[in-house]
Amino acid sequence: MKSVYIFGRPGCSVCKDTVHKVNYFKEKGKFQAEIKYFDMESVDGLAEGSYFEVSDIPTIVIMDEDEEIMRWIKKPPISEDFLPYLK
Repeated sequence: MKSVYIFGRPGCSVCKDTVHKVNYFKEKGKFQAEIKYFDMESVDGLAEGSYFEVSDIPTIVIMDEDEEIMRWIKKPPISEDFLPYLK
């Protein structure tokens, strides 16, 4: 099953917009993937960010099982770029 990992910080407006955008598409039934948000100001978020080699926020990673299939850094993808990876 595919998963969407979002790495961000609470005070980051682009991070908040990214989370809202991804949740919006899921609510509209555009994909079924699990969404996981990691707060890069928390110990757990930093640990996951380190594991996934997150260098900046927001970072969006699409995983298929244990394989990374796409990543966006600093700028959320537009839906035409994002959704094909989740089908």
